[in-house]
Amino acid sequence: MAFRIIGSGMRLGDDHLSRNRLSAQLNIDSNTLATRFGVKERFWATNQQSALTLAADALQQAFQQANCEWRDIDLLIYASGTQHQALPYDAAALLHHLSCPVPIASFDINSTCLSFLTALDMAQTALIAGRYQRIAIVSSELASPTTRYQEAEVASLFSDGAAAFIIEASPEGQGLSATNFETHPCGYDYCQIKAGGTGLNPRQNSYEQLLAASQFEMRGRKLFRHAAKLLPTFVERTLNSAGITLDQLDAVIPHQASALALAKLPKLLRIDAEKISNHISWLGNQVSASLPTMLHLQRQQYGKNAAGKKVLLVGTAAGLSLGMGVITL
Repeated sequence: MAFRIIGSGMRLGDDHLSRNRLSAQLNIDSNTLATRFGVKERFWATNQQSALTLAADALQQAFQQANCEWRDIDLLIYASGTQHQALPYDAAALLHHLSCPVPIASFDINSTCLSFLTALDMAQTALIAGRYQRIAIVSSELASPTTRYQEAEVASLFSDGAAAFIIEASPEGQGLSATNFETHPCGYDYCQIKAGGTGLNPRQNSYEQLLAASQFEMRGRKLFRHAAKLLPTFVERTLNSAGITLDQLDAVIPHQASALALAKLPKLLRIDAEKISNHISWLGNQVSASLPTMLHLQRQQYGKNAAGKKVLLVGTAAGLSLGMGVITL
């Protein structure tokens, strides 16, 4: 026994930036955005939107598709890399925002870009143990506030969005298999937002220092080179241990790390490019929301033919962490 997906939904930021508009805002040539960074368009949250409003909209879609309401949910997992605020935690913030009519178990999971996959793995464990029967998972990210004023490569990479899933225990459900996670801490400083915790605080740091530390920092080339060395062996070893071959996969959904990373992925994993879901040109990198958004779109694409499809979710995250799992729809 594992789980089956009974509902999913997604929500993008309402500020739609065409490539020409983004080019003007970032003061960079439009052709450079297209050819060098692979950008067609981006979606940023407006001033009226927050991570909570995006999460609420995505979750409402998932509820409608699953034909359920809060009284049918045993647990809410808020799985994201950025926080709405330091305290209380974001699952509680979302329940407050939605005026949830019933008390419900909830917690956060943060493994940055791999947060949704980590939450799915933990949820499956809880369902198999019989602790819960129906779980809601939501990932919502506002990346643009910490990136939009940086160099063009970083500022044009990210988009804001949210995705939500409702899963339930099922005797016939296969859920996740070939699941594995690894953290290689030598890559810890490749991607960082240093502020927001107790490492930097107002007693010891000036306002200017805190403001600067609130911006996203990325050593992109070093991150890519390190991840490219680790990922192929990681995926091959995990699939082999689970007795799953690449030919058995119907689709590969990678974290939308960058246009360069996705272009190199077919060769790295030795898999047909047609099997790889790549929407980086319009959806950008949505941090933890990328994987569930792509999975939602894949379910929409399959439609009534989704049952039994095997999809590999795989990616890297700040840490440096690697994660993967094969989900049977």
